[in-house]
Amino acid sequence: MEIRQATAADQEAVISHWKILLEFYNKKSPDEVLQRSFRFTLDNPQQVQVFVVEDDGVIKGTASLHKGHYSTWHDNWYGHIEDVVVDPQCRGQGLAYNLLCHVIETAREQGLSRIELNALNTNHNARRLYEKLGFITQSVVYELDFN
Repeated sequence: MEIRQATAADQEAVISHWKILLEFYNKKSPDEVLQRSFRFTLDNPQQVQVFVVEDDGVIKGTASLHKGHYSTWHDNWYGHIEDVVVDPQCRGQGLAYNLLCHVIETAREQGLSRIELNALNTNHNARRLYEKLGFITQSVVYELDFN
């Protein structure tokens, strides 16, 4: 298993994983938007980094680290993890755990003061994983979608 930052050659695999996540959330996004988003991450790694977990030469999962939040309480930048998804047939093998450990360590190395992520209340498997990694929840996230 290898965990690394995504490259241009990974576009199709990453977008395929994003589509799995969109389906899970009952959301849609046109292919051209996903392609533009992926290109943005490659061109702006100081803002967003996409990581992949690859096993036997096949990308089996992805997660993104967004670094654009400024904390007025800590006078420092913090991040947000998004787009965490592993192929459904590969779940339970530690891929997401190892992938997230890598993203967390990257956030530490880059000097972020903290990282946040969101999960659906009903996504108990993801919530157990996040809590195993040390994440806690003390708040409720509200969303106002303009799309």
